[in-house]
This record gives sequence, C-alpha cells and structure tokens, in this order.
Amino acid sequence: MKALRKLHPGPEGVRLCDIPVPPVGEGELRVKVAYAGICGTDMHIIGDEYDAALPVTMGHEYSGLVDAVGPGVTGFREGDPVISMTVASACGTCRCCRQGNELKCPERKSIGSGLDGAMAEYIVVRADRAFHIPEGVSLKTAALSEPVGCCVRSVVEVSAIRAGDYVYVSGPGIMGQLTAQLARLSGAHVTVGGAAGDGERLALAKRLGAGATVDVSQCDLAERAREITHGEGFDVVYECAGVSPSADACLKVLRNMGQYVQVCLFGKTVPFDMDGALIGEKHIVNSFAADRSSFEITLRLLEARRLALEDLITAVYPIEDWEQAVAHVRRRDGYKILLRPGDWAEG
Repeated sequence: MKALRKLHPGPEGVRLCDIPVPPVGEGELRVKVAYAGICGTDMHIIGDEYDAALPVTMGHEYSGLVDAVGPGVTGFREGDPVISMTVASACGTCRCCRQGNELKCPERKSIGSGLDGAMAEYIVVRADRAFHIPEGVSLKTAALSEPVGCCVRSVVEVSAIRAGDYVYVSGPGIMGQLTAQLARLSGAHVTVGGAAGDGERLALAKRLGAGATVDVSQCDLAERAREITHGEGFDVVYECAGVSPSADACLKVLRNMGQYVQVCLFGKTVPFDMDGALIGEKHIVNSFAADRSSFEITLRLLEARRLALEDLITAVYPIEDWEQAVAHVRRRDGYKILLRPGDWAEG
C-alpha cells in the first residue's frame, strides 16, 4: 500500500513509500482510509519541529471504512464508517492515566507520530478507541473530527467561557474558525483577529457568525478591543495563530483576571510577558490534542449539524500529489487540506 512516511530528519526525509498492508490483531480494526487531513503538527514533523518515532507514517486526522475486524471485537463490522482517537496507547498506571488523562501520560503513543498513522491506504487502530461516524455525516466532513475535537477541548472542556463573555480569537485559520464557532455556540460575543492577507479568512469568520473581525495590520487592536468590550477588555482570548506577536497581542487585550487559552503549537520557544500576566492576574491555560470526551462531544455536534465545516475544506489531493498539498498548506490560502489515499467516489 502507499503511505506517506517521515523516514529521517531533514528536508528529504518525507517520502511516499510502498509498504505492506498491516495485519489486524486481536481487539483491532483495520480501516481503509478515505481522507487524511494535513495538520499543523504534521507540518512541524516535516520541519523537524516535533518529536516523532522515525520512521513513521504521518497523519492523525482521518475518516474511513472498516476493512477488517480483529478477534474479540464487538460493535463494529466491515463497511462501518469510523474515526478514532489520536492517542493509540498509554501506560494505564501513571498518575495521569489513573486520573483518566491519557493525553499527559509520559508513555503515550499517538498515531502519526509515535505509531504509524493515517496518511496511508490502511491504518490499524484499537477498536476501543474507534467511533462510529453518525448517519448522514459524510466521510469528508468526518475527517475534520480531530481538529474539531482539539478545539472542543480548548473551548468547552478547558476554558472558563460563559454566555455573554467578550471573546477574542487570534488567527482565522482552520483552528481559529472552529474555535470561533464553538465560542459562539457557548453564547459568547466573538471577535476574530487576523493579519495582513487574512481578508478572505476574516470575511468567512464573519459569515460563520463572528460578531466582529479585526485586521491588526490596519488598526490599533487595543483601541478596537476597548470599543468592542466597552473599555473592559476581553474576558477570554484564544491564541490560534501559533506566532509570538499573536500571543503578545492576546495578552494585552485580555482584561485583568481574564483567561488566556493557548490552542495552537508554536513549534519553537517564544517570548512571553509573564510579568504582565502576573500583575494583571491573567490566568493562562492551554490544551493539547483531543481526549475521548472531546471526540464524543464532537460527534454529537456533527450529528446535530451545529458546526459549519464544508467551507473549511479547501482542497482534496490524491496522496501521490502530497508535495503540492504540503505546498498549499504553506501558502496559507485556504483552511483544511485533505489527502485521498485511495480511489473514492465520494466528493
């Protein structure tokens, strides 16, 4: 089968390889991958900015159909449309695991970085970490479940957002758009900020329900924040751009004793005004990846059609064209770019 793998560090380390179809073991499912999304984490792995157990097949955002059911598995059958958790295994005995937080297990292994992932024609996952895609939800839309789940964890499960809050989302890319939608569903007044060249993205945020948008290259963000919040400052800010100037701006427009939520990876060490946060008693929290509960909430939202996701899928590339797909991500002229490992009739 074809698989997109990171074989070794360096710019030549990513290759499309032919490898054997993986066998399915006890308690496992083999899934024929329909779509695999290119995530910021994948880009960091490509750029040697994120630890991965090389060589490894990349990709942790995906949807597909069950191809084979291993011994001992119940509740799934061949042909079922499914997604799965990113965390593939954890020790089960450390403090984090005992408290039900496998995402922080030091022995955690995730598909696409610690174990072979979904940028391949087939992936094998544990059945107890798989989920049925709700009826009526397309495979293409379901491929966004993992990034939605990450934002669900940030907005719904980690942050202190309340109905009526003034919320600022910095970065109108895929994660910012999802975060803004979830914040609006939570009852907040949402402002989305972007930089030069983000005009179309900010316009989409407005169409998807943002109460206001700000191009920080065209106006004074602090002044605009005072206008929107009647001088109070934002109650909650979500940093979704993963760049240092965005983090700095978020902290400055956050009210005293408000909450700063880091959503996206920076991929490097960045300066941060910790004294400013301390003096204003600004609470800093973050979240990384999606937990089981995050996926469960996500699937309920998808089933209820509470999120507008179709506009966030920019292009689908055959896996053979992965280099063009990666270049498309780097251009930042869209949102989610999907790879199609096989030949699928669905659009």
